[in-house]
Amino acid sequence: MGKGRKVLSADHARALIKQAIGIIFGDITVETEATAEIAAIEAQHAKGKTKPTKPSSTSGP
Repeated sequence: MGKGRKVLSADHARALIKQAIGIIFGDITVETEATAEIAAIEAQHAKGKTKPTKPSSTSGP
């Protein structure tokens, strides 16, 4: 995760917990599923976060 959001969604938190459980218990299947879920959530968040371009203001005479 980069400089993203300050608050996680419930789905994102659940996926992070699932990933941690997979790591702790050494279950690569659970860890892989959770990693894919996290990637999908992050991609959806990044897709919805586009900043509108501002026209540059020019100083007139």
